[in-house]
Amino acid sequence: MNSISSSRKRCSFRVFWKELLYGFLTEYETPKIVMIHSYSITVLLRILQIILLCYYLFYVLFYEKGYQKQDTSVISSITLKVKGIGYIHTRNNETYAFDGTGLFV
Repeated sequence: MNSISSSRKRCSFRVFWKELLYGFLTEYETPKIVMIHSYSITVLLRILQIILLCYYLFYVLFYEKGYQKQDTSVISSITLKVKGIGYIHTRNNETYAFDGTGLFV
């Protein structure tokens, strides 16, 4: 009796996963779109849209000049390490020696 009930459990478990996989691959849901025919709600929506548009155009773009703002933070930096010594000969018979720490005359 135990073997029959355990085989049914395995069968139903297998069927469950098969239906789950089949449903996952073949079914999808979309949000329902509702059309509301109300003048008061439509007017309220359009007024809010116009207020947001005016805020963006007049305050952000013209008053604050948001289109001109730039980020002044350092984005990256470069470090250069030179090994060895470099020499420069000038017209006045001066020799400048450069190394990794500074300039020597």
